[in-house]
Amino acid sequence: MPRRTSQQGPRRPTDAKPASGTGPGPAQGPPRVPAERVRSVNQAPVREERAHVLYWMTASRRTRFNPALERAVELAGQLGKPLVVLEPLRLGYPYASDRLHVFMLQGMADNARRLAERGVRYHPWVERRAGEGEGLLAALASRACAVVADDFPAAFPAGVVAAAGAALEVRLEAVDGACIVPFRLAGRTFLTAHLLRRHLQKVLPHWIDRLPVAEPLARARLAGPASLPRDLTRRWP
Repeated sequence: MPRRTSQQGPRRPTDAKPASGTGPGPAQGPPRVPAERVRSVNQAPVREERAHVLYWMTASRRTRFNPALERAVELAGQLGKPLVVLEPLRLGYPYASDRLHVFMLQGMADNARRLAERGVRYHPWVERRAGEGEGLLAALASRACAVVADDFPAAFPAGVVAAAGAALEVRLEAVDGACIVPFRLAGRTFLTAHLLRRHLQKVLPHWIDRLPVAEPLARARLAGPASLPRDLTRRWP
């Protein structure tokens, strides 16, 4: 299962709004990613006339066993658009430290190599001064048909994703790649490990054979690679 996960995540289970897996954009066949993992963060439309599909990688920082990447590939294939992967690393995240920063930077190097092998446009961004990355997501999203983000069970990323959903005028979906059993299905908070185990014993058999695909990009037929405006890559190289 997943090799790396950063400390980023979502809202309370009762706020879950599962997406159909396609939204108002063109749907072609059943979605590969289970609908229980996908929720629409906003009600903005899929904008088919734009240049690419954007995957905003913040929690499931990996190219394998990644349902959010799988969903982004699915959308890009449906729309006939190239895929852009944005992996930002900000300075001011909870529990920030040199150790965590090095861990994520090493993973970004792995992602750069693997995405290059698949011909996917990868845009890593490492913030050097606080606030330096403001506007980067909006700039890439302004050219996107749709944006896919990571859904993760922790407070800080939940606020970041919610704020982005309110600000963007393009469809934003959040995909749970944190757990074998989608965490929002519980609909409650478990106060003890015993209660959580009892819940998992009931629902895990349904999910154990519905694991994310190992290589979401292995059989992807994507347009591209995507090109980005020079002013964007100069400001956020």
